[in-house]
Amino acid sequence: MGANFSFFHIPSRTMPLPHVKRLAIVYQNLGNWSSHFYGLKGYSLITPAVGFTVFDASNVSSKSIRKLSLSTMGKPISIHFPTLAIPDGMISKTRCVAFSGNGSFYLSEMSLPGVCYSGDQGHFAIVVPKESKHRLWYLWVVGSVLGISGMVVIVYVGMASARTLKTKKIQVERQAQADEDSILESRWVSGSKLPSAAVTRTQPVLENGVWRWWVQGQIRMATSCDGGNPSYWNLQSL
Repeated sequence: MGANFSFFHIPSRTMPLPHVKRLAIVYQNLGNWSSHFYGLKGYSLITPAVGFTVFDASNVSSKSIRKLSLSTMGKPISIHFPTLAIPDGMISKTRCVAFSGNGSFYLSEMSLPGVCYSGDQGHFAIVVPKESKHRLWYLWVVGSVLGISGMVVIVYVGMASARTLKTKKIQVERQAQADEDSILESRWVSGSKLPSAAVTRTQPVLENGVWRWWVQGQIRMATSCDGGNPSYWNLQSL
């Protein structure tokens, strides 16, 4: 036999075991109840759990229904999840899971996006690993440390920048004051313009005492040489 229904594709020439004249395929989509019936420790379902079971329908009036097995002649049964939405960064971690009737499960890698394969009937879903609490706590601690460190660096850089700007401002003000105090006039000397400062000369003043006595002696000598006419000397200024 071969069949296509909903999520499943059963390859052609698949045989029921044991052989029966008539069979029934029961299909299930557990929807929001999937995690209630098929929880998997350490993983989260990202699709509903879907499945099918094959029964012997040769005698529908019988009170007992016999479950059948399938022989696919080595060809896989494909399970398609057309509405699959894989979280970012989780494609490589996505797994197909097959749940058997005895409670066991089998994990396999997903070869094609949204497609899983199986060799027998059962229930199937797609899962991704859960983030462990330890990892979440570690990420929270690392994020907090990085955030605090970043704030400290920003405050330090701001204070250093303010200090640098203040120092530069003081240096500029001091330089401007120094330039104002040292302004020189310019004069042309031999074709070149050179700075020149104003000259302040102290007027000579004769002191009393020995110097006055020496000058008076010089005047007397000059008077005797000129015939004793000292009228042009003004000794009061000495």
